[in-house]
Amino acid sequence: MQNYKEICGEKECVWFEIKSIEGEKFLKWAKELGCVWVGGKEIEPHKGVDFLHFSIRSDGTVAYVDMIAWFVKHPKFENVKRYVFSEYIKGVKVGPKSYMVLSSLQ
Repeated sequence: MQNYKEICGEKECVWFEIKSIEGEKFLKWAKELGCVWVGGKEIEPHKGVDFLHFSIRSDGTVAYVDMIAWFVKHPKFENVKRYVFSEYIKGVKVGPKSYMVLSSLQ
């Protein structure tokens, strides 16, 4: 089983985009990786989420990524790896832009 260090690799963090119905699944997965919320609070998957973008940091913390940070063209965020969660857990490391193209071809 993976842990958060394997997810991040050499990067400070990676970002995930989830579908609205995947909140509990994502949180359960993150908790199984050994993650906690920023601030140290335990992840409680059954509570679900209100956001679609998340960060998993190399220190094992999970945080929401707001829409502005996700879409802004800022040097601070341009090298952050971004993945589509539903594909990532299948072993396909595809980013949101590529996923949209692949989905439209099906």
